Amino acid sequence: MLHLYKNQLQSYVQKNNLSLPVYSSEWEGPPHAMRFKCKVTVDGQTYESDKFYSTLKDAEHAAAEAALISLSPGRVQEASLSHL
Repeated sequence: MLHLYKNQLQSYVQKNNLSLPVYSSEWEGPPHAMRFKCKVTVDGQTYESDKFYSTLKDAEHAAAEAALISLSPGRVQEASLSHL
């Protein structure tokens, strides 16, 4: 379900008239084995991925998930269950 979080966050902020998500990232490791960690800022609040990921895309989705859990806890759980 990781691939859905950025879309869910985008929809959430638009429906609630919040500022659009702004992503920033950091990376570590050698060029052939880089790992990524991401932050997303929504309406002045910053949320961070829980760990480093092998792709930037996964790190962004993890940050979006953290934001959704904080902004609307029930929404993430409902969305995850609806795709089982």
